Parts: sequence; C-alpha cells; structure tokens
Amino acid sequence: MKIIEINSFYIFNNIENNDYKDYKRSVFFHDEGNVFTGLATLFVFLFILIAILLLNFTISTNNINTDSAVSNNFNYIIEDYNRNIPILSKEIIGNLSNEVIKSHVPCYNAENMIKDRLQNSLDDSSEKYIKNNNIIIESEVLSVYNGADPYHINVKTLVTGKKGKIEYNHVVESVVSIEGEKDPLPFLMCKDHPTLVENGTKISYNDALSYYLTKNGLLNPDVYKNATAPLIIRKCPYDPYEHHGEGLCMKNCVDNGYFHESADGSCYLCRLEGKGGCPHYGLETFISPHKVANLGDTSISGSDHVIYQDHYPGEAIEVYWENGLYEILILDDSHGAKYGLT
Repeated sequence: MKIIEINSFYIFNNIENNDYKDYKRSVFFHDEGNVFTGLATLFVFLFILIAILLLNFTISTNNINTDSAVSNNFNYIIEDYNRNIPILSKEIIGNLSNEVIKSHVPCYNAENMIKDRLQNSLDDSSEKYIKNNNIIIESEVLSVYNGADPYHINVKTLVTGKKGKIEYNHVVESVVSIEGEKDPLPFLMCKDHPTLVENGTKISYNDALSYYLTKNGLLNPDVYKNATAPLIIRKCPYDPYEHHGEGLCMKNCVDNGYFHESADGSCYLCRLEGKGGCPHYGLETFISPHKVANLGDTSISGSDHVIYQDHYPGEAIEVYWENGLYEILILDDSHGAKYGLT
C-alpha cells in the first residue's frame, strides 16, 4: 500500500513539474513574443511619460523666464518713468523762470503752477508709454514744496502702473536742483523801471535799482547805479562762510556770482512770486555797487533780501583794490560777521 502511495505521489509531482515548465516556456518563449511585446510597450509608455514631464518642465521654465523678462521690462519702464519726473520738473521750473523774467509778471502761486504743468507733462508721457510699451502708467502730482536744502525743490508724485498681472503703486519723492536756473527776483522787484539787462551769467541793473531805492525812499540810492548781481543760481563752495574774509575769497565769490543759504533770504519758489523775503529757509546773494575811488559810502546793505525786503543800512567794505579804484560791498554788521569781514 505504501509503495502505491509513493509511486502515486511521484507521478503527480512529475506531472505538475512538467506542466509548470511548459507554462514558463509558453510564457517566455512563445513564438509571438508576448513578453517582449509587453516589455516594449512598457518602455514606450515610460519614454512617453518622461517626454511629457520634460516638455512640461521646459514649458514651465520658459514661462518663468518669460514672466521674469516681462517683469524686468516692466520695472525698467517704471524706473525710467520715475527718473523723468525730476527732469521734467527742472525743465518746467526753468521755462517758468524765463517767462517771469521776460514778462516781469510774477507767478501767482509758483507751487501750483509747477504742479499743474508737471501733471500735464506726465499725462502726455503716460500716453506715449501706453502706445510704445503697452503699459498703463498713471500719475498724480501730489505736492511741490521746499525742503531743508534751499538749492532743491521737492516733488511728490503718486505713480501707478499695470501690465497684465504685474502692478505698481508707489509715492515717488523727487529732488529737483535749482542750480543753473536764473534768478527771477531782480526782474520782478524792478518791474516798474525795467532797465536791467542780463548777459547769460550776470545782471547789470543800469539805473533800475537806484530807481527802486529812490521810489522807496531808501538811503543813498546813487551808490547802486550800474550795480551788478549774479543771474544764475550757483552754490557757494566757501563753507563755512567765515572763510570769505580770507585773502581773495570774497572777490572770487562775487566774481563767480555765488549764492548762499539764508534764513532771511527768499526761497526759489518765492523768488518766482516776486517776494524779497519769505518764511522759508532760502538764499541770498550780493549786489555789487559800481567801483569807487574812496571808501566811506553808506547805503542799504547789499544782501539782496535786505535791499528788497528788510532795508537796513550798511557801510562800504573793500573787496578788492586796483588802479586806484575799490570794488566794494555795502554790508551791515551781522552780514559782515557772517562772512568773516568784520
């Protein structure tokens, strides 16, 4: 009985092993190559999947680069627009000064006139940016005002921009230099007898200033016949101002037509309005009388804000002597001390 069972087990296992081998052979070595076909399909699928991933990555990278390029271009254009604000402002201030000098008519409100003209210029500029760059830029000039430095005017502008999803919104504060601009004040103060002329760098009053002094009943107006003064705003490099009393420093200052900071002098905006003095921190310059043979003359102190506003007297101070003639300034004690001359 045991021999029969063992033989039966052996026969059964032998049959199973033969069937398994036949199965493996039918799967892996089938004539039609099913396994290789499946593997090939799998490889093709993986290749397509990898290609799709690479394509998506490339597209994403290109989109990022494109967005970055658009953003950089947008920022550059906005910066260019903002850089133009002080340039346009200075041009407007210069044009306004020239108009005042030629017409002898003061600005009724210099801040608002500059503000309105700048707004119009920026509006025109915005239209060009839309047309040429397809970027919407809008601006609103908020204020034009004096800062702590009297050689500058400050402009505050709200600038907004948009291109696609990129937006910009910022208050831009611009500092505009007035150096190089003409001083309109003498032409406005002497408008009743406008015989003064300018040659591009200097003002020759002829009899305009002596007429002004006479009309206002001020001391010894003849001293200022044929007086001269600087036309162009230029900052004096001799600082501290006491150095003017050393050597030929004061002569160099007068010859070069420098302006000086002054708590009593008019700021540039008020000069455009024809104000000889103002509450702002401003500027002063010297008005030089004609040369004299002898010292001892007295008249109104020769700082421009004193002549046009404060009207207190001063005495002749030698600036330079040559060929028997003195170049002088008429200065009061406080201005003499300020510039190291007394």
